[in-house]
Amino acid sequence: MKTRSRKIFLIFGILFALAAAAISLFDWNMLKPYVERQVTEKTGREFLIGGDLDVSLSLNPRISVKALSLANAEWGTEQPMLAVDKLSFRIDLWKLLLGDIVLPEIAISHPKIILEKSADGKRNWDLKKTGTETELPKIGRLNIDQGRLAYRDPKTKTDVSARIFTDSASADARQTPINVIADGKFTGLEFSFQVHGGEILSLMDKSLPYPIQGKARVGNTYATFDGMVSGLEALSAMDLKLELHGDDLSALYPIVGVVFFPSPPYEISGRLVHQKTEWSMKGFSGKVGSSDLGGDVLFDTGRKRPMLRGDIVSKVLDLGDLQGFVAARRAPQPQDNPAEKKEKKASIAEQRDRLLPDQKFKLDRLKAMDADVKFTGQSIRNKNLPIEHLVTHMKVENGLMTLDPANFAVAGGNIVAAVTIDARGEVPEAKATLAVKRLQLPKLLPGIELTHGSLGLIGGTADVSGQGESVGALLGSSNGRFGLIMAGGEISEMLLAVADLDGATLLKLLFTGDKNVPVRCAVIDFGIKKGVMNSDVFVIDTKETNILGEGQISLADETVKMKLSPEPKDFSIMSLRTPVHITGTFKKPTIYPDKMLAIRAGAAVLLGVLATPLASLIPLIETGPGEDNDCRALIASAKQPPAHKKRVQAGKH
Repeated sequence: MKTRSRKIFLIFGILFALAAAAISLFDWNMLKPYVERQVTEKTGREFLIGGDLDVSLSLNPRISVKALSLANAEWGTEQPMLAVDKLSFRIDLWKLLLGDIVLPEIAISHPKIILEKSADGKRNWDLKKTGTETELPKIGRLNIDQGRLAYRDPKTKTDVSARIFTDSASADARQTPINVIADGKFTGLEFSFQVHGGEILSLMDKSLPYPIQGKARVGNTYATFDGMVSGLEALSAMDLKLELHGDDLSALYPIVGVVFFPSPPYEISGRLVHQKTEWSMKGFSGKVGSSDLGGDVLFDTGRKRPMLRGDIVSKVLDLGDLQGFVAARRAPQPQDNPAEKKEKKASIAEQRDRLLPDQKFKLDRLKAMDADVKFTGQSIRNKNLPIEHLVTHMKVENGLMTLDPANFAVAGGNIVAAVTIDARGEVPEAKATLAVKRLQLPKLLPGIELTHGSLGLIGGTADVSGQGESVGALLGSSNGRFGLIMAGGEISEMLLAVADLDGATLLKLLFTGDKNVPVRCAVIDFGIKKGVMNSDVFVIDTKETNILGEGQISLADETVKMKLSPEPKDFSIMSLRTPVHITGTFKKPTIYPDKMLAIRAGAAVLLGVLATPLASLIPLIETGPGEDNDCRALIASAKQPPAHKKRVQAGKH
């Protein structure tokens, strides 16, 4: 019996040895045509094996193949799409018998991959559809030696080359990290990218988030990131700590598709979270110019037009940092290249003598996405304007932008505006309404020392509409009205004396000090037509002096032509009663006295002679700190008697 068993084992041993010898002597290259046909058929691209196919037998046999290539699309810029000098991998036979494909080890030498898009949007990695989804094998260790990847997209002016390699020095084969270093052009800008990936098992398992960290630069925009991504192929989910800084927020538009206004240099940090079509940064913080910035933003790319939602707060806001929002021209920056510096210098030179921004709106960007953003500036920093606080709500829908409200805390009061810019047509149209409430005179003019002791609350309205491709053009074509009113306040006697050119009063004040004079009424009302503001009413009526004004202000030409005529109510032998002219441009106004005497007309007469819808201003009269509040009565008693009208008209000659 024992002898018989020995013979059987001997026979099986001989057969196994013969089989092993046969397999070892087998020319595996005979299988190359079969493999080539299978891959070509499944991908729709020609697949070639230019080198030897070799199999080393063991429980985990090693398969090696040299000179692999997969053809590029017919429209591709070069062939092939994929080339590999050598591919070597082991396969777990026991797991294979159980129905699982497990590759304990893969080594790829000198792979070269070309990914590109055509001008009409075709992608060369869109291979033949097989109707069934191919499940990727499970991989243990992956070694990539001197991998190369190129990505090209003529539509976005992108041409990037990358080196891909693994860290072979890793102590644990399962934790071999992947490294990518890339450079080239992205959206026409200089581009560089470095990323360090996590362990290979995380990459292969779609259920696990994949850790990455790295940095990138596009032009003068810089980013560093550290976190997790899921569904690496489609970036279906992402959770990254992101730090971003650059020279201009508007430079982000060609990179990420989010429209921002031109800005000073910025730095922002926060947590970037991506789920499906939504990208969000909650609790971000940073600086733009001299202003701090923080809040929450969400960008949704799953709509017909991308949608930006946000609630942003600035604890300290420098208004100069918002110049880009109104399309103000920017001076050359140190980081600009010579061509950019030349262009900006020429642009600044074009507007050297103008104050209103005339830089054209970028209408394509206004239509590129929708928005619903709330912004709060808790403390305003500006030496020229007494703005203390800002709250606004901006909405954009298919080129229609609204700011409603735009609430400015100014000089102890408020200016509440509603602005609409409609860019859906060929030429943008704009409408704006403005309500001025309880502005305090000394806070309104902090730069004028003579107003520091003055009192008075100012109210007013504005209703303006226009057309144009810039802020300056909109105002230069505008039509509407603008009016201000103050009642019951006080104004510096020194200020009145300067306006009156009363030498005796000036001398007295120089030696005895200044005192305030009660204001009965102050009314300024302009009609606006084709960008020209004509004074319908300009009256400052106090117990001691009337100041009457007339003239026009051109928003189109940025010129002023006003005449202020003081009328003292007391007798002074040294009072010149000389009108004052204000002429010139917004940037270079000129003030000089007239040789002619002032027109003698009472405030009530002037209000009655000059036709104007003053009734609209009466509800805006605020009770000032003074006891004398005659403005409402003064306007109510205004008449247009022919005798008065003739007298005033005669006085103008």
